[in-house]
Amino acid sequence: MKLTSFTINIAGGDTRYLNAEGDNLLRAGLRAGIGLPYECSAGGCGSCKFDVLSGEVEEMWPDAPGLSAKDRVRGRRLACQCRPLSDCEIKIRPGPEYLSATAPARFKTQYLGSRQVTVDIREFMFRAEQPAQFVPGQYALLDLPGVGQLRAYSMSNQPNEAGDWHFMVRQVPNGRVSTLMFDALQPGDSVEIDGPLGLAQLRAESPRDVVCIAGGSGLAPMLSIVNAVAMQPALNERAIWLFYGGRSPADIPTFADWLHKPDRVQVTAAVSAAALAESDGWQGERGFVHELLGRSLSGDLAAHEYYLAGPPPMIEVVVRMLMIEHRVPAQQIHYDRFF
Repeated sequence: MKLTSFTINIAGGDTRYLNAEGDNLLRAGLRAGIGLPYECSAGGCGSCKFDVLSGEVEEMWPDAPGLSAKDRVRGRRLACQCRPLSDCEIKIRPGPEYLSATAPARFKTQYLGSRQVTVDIREFMFRAEQPAQFVPGQYALLDLPGVGQLRAYSMSNQPNEAGDWHFMVRQVPNGRVSTLMFDALQPGDSVEIDGPLGLAQLRAESPRDVVCIAGGSGLAPMLSIVNAVAMQPALNERAIWLFYGGRSPADIPTFADWLHKPDRVQVTAAVSAAALAESDGWQGERGFVHELLGRSLSGDLAAHEYYLAGPPPMIEVVVRMLMIEHRVPAQQIHYDRFF
């Protein structure tokens, strides 16, 4: 049966695209090479807000936190949570900065297996029939059987011809998705992936040294970035720092197992729970990860390129510290907002 496609016209110009049945407005636009604004693509950040000027759309998550009460009164919607039910005209402001080197596509993969990273984080490995094309630091959406909602996870590996996609997932107590992945997913299972997505990817053209800051499963995109920089001959002159924070020593991975060139990366890990650090005999840094920057980086902190991934409170604190205390320009700080 032929799927129905609707024409989406963006007001204020001659930009339009086809939206295939079942696809949301955001990803259909990105697939068509139109830079619709977004970050999380999951309803949390609100970056893809738009107005419907004509036509009809279906809201998949009317209560998505990316919309405020004021937004709802004004009739605003989220492009990542809307599917068209007819031809539409919408008001949104595209920009080329929202496009990545590879347009997102939906494809099937086979689950290969997993390996443990920390006490509650595991790396899950999938293989597609086509090459895995993405930029280190990006993420993809996984459509897991029985979940009914796409979940965003960052890639922890490198782009490759074999079609391998690796994701680090933290096991959440009573979490529907992580419980399924940790306890029910079996090698050979089919899982659909939609990607790549994300704007916090490696800027290989930047002349500045690289600083990656991570907490929790935010380790995945930071490993992808530091390994990419370490392995690219053109970036041999770049210094690389990786800062990682965990609550207990059990949350800190053995970094040598995950770095392709350990000698190229200066790793500093910190444990925030003093009692757990003491009871486990932790010999490393103690405190929150953002507190390490000033002690570990010498000179002008604005001389570096920063990549961040982790819990939203950590991101907020680090961004505020870098921009306010150290006058780091916003364009040198890269992260995708997830809530």
